[in-house]
Amino acid sequence: MKVQRYLFYFALFNIFLAVPPWIAEHYYPGAGILIPRFWNLFAVFAILNLIVYLLASWGMSFSHRSSGRALLASISVKLFLYMVIAFVYISSNQVGAANFMLCFFYLYLFHTVFEIYCLLCNLRNQNNK
Repeated sequence: MKVQRYLFYFALFNIFLAVPPWIAEHYYPGAGILIPRFWNLFAVFAILNLIVYLLASWGMSFSHRSSGRALLASISVKLFLYMVIAFVYISSNQVGAANFMLCFFYLYLFHTVFEIYCLLCNLRNQNNK
């Protein structure tokens, strides 16, 4: 998958990912579903996902042997960075555990699935060559 195509899918993905929280925020404001500074966390996740994917894609371009390592390294580094972000967020904000888990894993799960899908598309393209 070329970088331009990935950036297009990435923009669409983030728009679709932002719709449910936006609806929850505007149509159910008293429910308190979203955590404070959710949109800041959303932006951090999106930027981190973009950077990690671009670095993994660049690492996969060297050879077929480095592809698997680049995929696993990107997932591991991203998991570590997300856990650091979670620690910093929890340390600096008073938030309910259930709301934080819901919002954090909503962002983490979908960003990780999207990144793995795109990286696996790159691996499949390499196998066809």
